[in-house]
Amino acid sequence: KTVVRFPSGSGHYTRTLLPHPDGKHLLVSVGSSCNACNEETPVRASVQMVDLATGTMQTFASGLRNTVFMALHPVTGEVWGTDNGRDILGDDIPPDEINIIKEGSNYGWPICYGNKVHDTDFDKKQYVRDPCIDTTAPAIELPAHSAALGLAFVPEEGWPEAWYHDLLVAYHGSWNRSEPTGYKVVRIDLDA
Repeated sequence: KTVVRFPSGSGHYTRTLLPHPDGKHLLVSVGSSCNACNEETPVRASVQMVDLATGTMQTFASGLRNTVFMALHPVTGEVWGTDNGRDILGDDIPPDEINIIKEGSNYGWPICYGNKVHDTDFDKKQYVRDPCIDTTAPAIELPAHSAALGLAFVPEEGWPEAWYHDLLVAYHGSWNRSEPTGYKVVRIDLDA
């Protein structure tokens, strides 16, 4: 049974699925069609929420260039996701991100990255008001081009107690950096 169809074609063509905690919806990450562009298809660079009973789809969150993986926080139930920053801004810009993906939030891509930084290399418009002021900053900034793909929360059983609910993130690694970065799994120590 086909529940819903998504755009195909160039760019980030993979889709990440996560059952919504309400048990009635499916969250689907749809990556951008490009490195940095104004998308013609509004579902690109977003997380969509699909009603499993009706197939109705609506935007859950936007401004996410390529959320490759999503997971639910085991205590808060929040949706966390990795997001890969754009290329061709140098070795250290922009950061890759770990976002707490909240319904209705805009994370800024393509005109903003990281902690609400305006991407003036892409967006040449002059603004009276900072265009990134109303975007949502990442929960965690990661080294640029680490290509964070997978993430998981450390469970309470079988692991050291000091690690409970910490975040494990798999870095695919860079292809576009003068000194490669990534190629590892890191643990991010989250406080209480």
